[in-house]
Amino acid sequence: MNTEQRKELANRREFLRGGARYALVAGVAAVSAVLARKRVAELADQECINEGICRACTAVGDCGLPQALSLKDVTQRRMS
Repeated sequence: MNTEQRKELANRREFLRGGARYALVAGVAAVSAVLARKRVAELADQECINEGICRACTAVGDCGLPQALSLKDVTQRRMS
């Protein structure tokens, strides 16, 4: 095998490695985008049933609204 063929083979390998690398990055980005859209859609469907008073709310455990998340964070820090 002469040096010209070796260079050509090395270039093909690098091309395939680069292609695989970019395909993997694109796949991870696509999955992240799908998961982010799903999360935003879930939050958009939620409504506060207790006028923002989370401490006495029965749905605070499953709620993803910012007030409920803040309450969960504070109560978790107090227990730690």
